[in-house]
Formats: sequence, C-alpha cells, structure tokens
Amino acid sequence: MAVRTRILFVDDEPLVLQGLQRLLRNMRAEWDMVFVTSGAEGLEELARSPFDVVVADMRMPGMNGAEFLNRVMRLHPGTIRLVLSGQADSDLILQVEGAAHQFISKPCDPGILRTVIQAASEIGGRLRSEEIRRVLGGIAHLPVLPAAYQEILALLAIEATTVEDLGRVVQKDPGMTGNILKLVNSAYFGLRQRVSDPAEAVSFLGVDTLKSLALVHGIFSQVRALPQAFNGAHLWQHSLQLAAASREIARLEGLGRELEADCFTGGLLHDVGLLLLASGFPSEYHRIAGLLATSSMEILDAEMEVLGVHHGEAGAHLLGLWGLPGAVVEAVAHHHCPRPSIGMTPERVVHAAETLSTAVGDCKVFGVQRVWDPGTLEDAVGPRYEAWKLILDRLGEE
Repeated sequence: MAVRTRILFVDDEPLVLQGLQRLLRNMRAEWDMVFVTSGAEGLEELARSPFDVVVADMRMPGMNGAEFLNRVMRLHPGTIRLVLSGQADSDLILQVEGAAHQFISKPCDPGILRTVIQAASEIGGRLRSEEIRRVLGGIAHLPVLPAAYQEILALLAIEATTVEDLGRVVQKDPGMTGNILKLVNSAYFGLRQRVSDPAEAVSFLGVDTLKSLALVHGIFSQVRALPQAFNGAHLWQHSLQLAAASREIARLEGLGRELEADCFTGGLLHDVGLLLLASGFPSEYHRIAGLLATSSMEILDAEMEVLGVHHGEAGAHLLGLWGLPGAVVEAVAHHHCPRPSIGMTPERVVHAAETLSTAVGDCKVFGVQRVWDPGTLEDAVGPRYEAWKLILDRLGEE
C-alpha cells in the first residue's frame, strides 16, 4: 500500500480552513489533511504523530506563524514548512527566515496551491528523504525561494509584460544587475556590442536564462560564511561554464528549446547543494577538503563518509521543494552519478558537461585538481565524447 502524504494546515480563520478543505477535496485519495486554528494546536498535532508538510498562516493571535514555524523547525526538522502569506506579512516574514522552505502568496489560486504542496511532498519519494531532511534540518538558515525569481514568474504570467518590466526587476538588485550584465557581455554569448541596460540584457538572454540567473543569484546571496578552504568565486564561474556547456551540448544534439532551457538551468544549479551544505556545515567540509587533498577520494564519497548525504541529492531536495521542473531536479541530483539507460536527458547532458569540465568532481573548489585519463573520460561520457569535449575546450578558453 502506498504511503499517504500527511499535511497540516494552520490558520486562525475557520472560513479560510473551510475554503482550503473545499479546494483540496479532490486530493483526499492521496493526502491525509488535518486543519487546526492555532499554532498551539498545530504543535499538539505534531507531537501526536508526524506530518510530511505544514502550511501555516502568518498573522495569528497568541503564537504567530513565524514563532510556530521556528518551533516546528527545532522540534520536527524533517517536516517541510510552507507559508501562506499576504502583502501585510512582510515584517513577520523576516522573523521566519530560514524556517520556511517556500512562501505562497494570499489569495492563492487553488491549482498553484496544489502544485506547490504536491511538488514539496513528492520530492521525498525521489530521494533518501529521511537522511536528507535530517541533515538539511540542521542548517539554521536554509535559503528560501528568491523574491526576484518569484516576481519574474508572476510577470511572465501577465500577457502584457515587456522586457522593460523584467529589466526593472533586475535593476532592484545591484548584485543581480552586475552578474547579468557581466554574463551577457562575456564570451559565452559572443555579442559584438557591449550591453549596459538590464532590459536590453533580458532581450539577449531570454526569459529562461533570466529566470535561472535570478534563482542562482538569489541562492548565492542568501548563503552565510563558507569554510576557509572553499573557493566560492570558482564555484560561481564553474556553474556558469557548466550551464553554457550543457546548453551547447543540448543544442548540438537537437533536443529543442525546452530541454535546452532545462539543461542550462540544471548546469547552473548543479552545485547548489555544495553551497548549501558547505555553508551549513563548515567544520565538516574542512574535513571533506582534507580527504580530497590527501587521498584519491572523490567528493561524493567524502561527503557520504562525513555527512551521510552528498551535495547532488541535497541540492535536488531543495529545488524540488521549490517546485522546479522534474528534469532539472533530476539533473542536479545525479550530475555525478547518472542513472543507467536514461537516454538523452538534461541529467545525462549535465553529467557529461560536469565530467568533461576542467574541474572534474568540483574538487577545484577546495583547491584540488583531478586529472582524468582521456580513455576513462570517453568511457564515462559515451560515444559523443569528442564532439562534446570540443565545446568544453572552447568554453575553457573564454
């Protein structure tokens, strides 16, 4: 018998809870749902039996949503925590930083609500959820879905949105503006004229690339201090190179625009779990760096020995909670170890780009460079080795 997903809804307004019950009635065959009207009741329910997902309102008397979710994070770190928030909740959202995996705006379209909860609950089925939840639950400041990414998605849902509208979102964040202008003017895009206007940059990059860049910039900007041995600048450059290479390989293989976008996003985000785990467990990554420097151990093996999880599955877990496309999530999860016989998918493309990159295994992030024998590389990548290697060689020179 399939395990049913258990979801707890917490809101002090009975009419809101009744509305949620009506909206989600058709999910009763898959979900066990409990509805309570206070944070105190919610904690009592959690103490009685575990829940996979908690969805909480922010403005509640007595114990507000921020306090409730922070307690859930401490007492039940493996529970996925979602916030239903209105515009007036911005002050409370600051208090819940790190305790919520995702924010859902009120009023919420029922289809969006179902999709978000389903994506959050299903990610555990693809990965070793209990161990990952345990490890990620120990990170005090887990990144939340970046606001700029959410704003771009909202604008793209409006038919009248222009590149100028999207450019204004970029301009709100000087760091993102700098990164996007730097990328569009880099050799990766080969433009003949210099671009200095964010709206013009958006028109050259395209909305798929813009969404991916907003997402990864938002994640990088939320990360706290990294271990001393960790080279964050290299990780950023490596991620950009892998994104460009993955898209070029997809284009060469004629995979089509949608899969090209998934390959780019998968390449750009493939190491988000490394950033996440290294910032959350600096002393453990000091040990991992030592293992990489003093042995032939690869990074996944070192992470498994020290933490019990590796950065591919940790990053995929976070992105799955945020509802990213399954192809992107799987590419991130398996970029070091693709599943056999998967066909020409973003998972295989990102793995090939990672294997062929000059920083094989991401060890250069810790100041270690692995040199692979060409024959071993060809065995790992497959019959398209020579054609794909030319792409990495060209990008490595840029």
